[in-house]
Amino acid sequence: MNIVHRLAGRTVRRGLRRLGRADRRGDRLLPSWAACCPSSPAALALRWIHDHELPTGGIRVHTRHARAYPEVTGYLVPTLLRCGDAALAIRLVCWLLGGQRQDGAYESPDGDGAYAFDTGQALRGLLAGIHVVPDARQAAARAADYLRRQMIDGGREGFAPCYSGKVPESIHLYVLPALLEAADVLVWDDLRLAARRCADFYCGQPGALRLTTLTHFLGYELEALIDLGRPDRAEPVLEALRVRQRSDGAVRAAEGERWVCSPGLAQLAVCWYKLGRREPADRALAWLERRQSRRGGFRGSYGRGADYFPNVELSWAAKFYLDAHLLRAESARGQHEASAIRRLTGVKAC
Repeated sequence: MNIVHRLAGRTVRRGLRRLGRADRRGDRLLPSWAACCPSSPAALALRWIHDHELPTGGIRVHTRHARAYPEVTGYLVPTLLRCGDAALAIRLVCWLLGGQRQDGAYESPDGDGAYAFDTGQALRGLLAGIHVVPDARQAAARAADYLRRQMIDGGREGFAPCYSGKVPESIHLYVLPALLEAADVLVWDDLRLAARRCADFYCGQPGALRLTTLTHFLGYELEALIDLGRPDRAEPVLEALRVRQRSDGAVRAAEGERWVCSPGLAQLAVCWYKLGRREPADRALAWLERRQSRRGGFRGSYGRGADYFPNVELSWAAKFYLDAHLLRAESARGQHEASAIRRLTGVKAC
């Protein structure tokens, strides 16, 4: 075990003591809300994530994969903190600290090199973890600098292309909210400007926001645009998908298909909730919950002809389901509070 991993292990133990958690290897305690309602869909999804944390750290790619996924491990951290699961979040941040390359990048779990997208999602986790793992700040700065160096012409032409047409390059929009947050945290004006240039570049690409794109990749683009303060670009696409939503809550994986991509459907629900469109989002989550396994996971796709990881449960499907669930709870709470105010003031709903 190298010195980075030893330091990460000590940081985990300090964080667990601060949280009053048991400081022992293999701790899998769930937040109190999940322990009290262990059979609820959200608790099951959170349990699935716990069950797929590897002994060496990080969250397994899917049920049949042997390695952890830095991308998913990273963007799970803010989700877990919102769920009240700080203990697992701290472990994941510390695993990210130990897995970062010297140049600031994170590699894919299959060993085919580093990707800007994966590093951007690890950056989300590092930024979210700064207040619970102080060493995450320096790691976040290295990851942000790596991403800055991967840009072409200061962001005017986005990041270097890397997907050979298999995935739209415009999914790199989902890197930019983390870069803008890093620019604020690190007080880095040049980084902020470069991220905005990247957003302009990808918004102008002919391959962006196409209904023929798999909903998982399209969901990255749509949520990023909302978070970047450009919801006007996302709303027409989300409305077109709402019109195409089936009565049971499903949305086809891509134009011309009938099968459903489960992480993509959860991501659409996230976007609808963020835009205040609760009805289609609620129906999408209900569809997913009817297909959740007893273990708490979701296969990558469902239906005749499904070809997006149809036989394994995906870590990112559980992550985006939890994101949507948290927004559903916030939406319901807001509606309840608005109803209470109307009752107290005598104001009738329009």
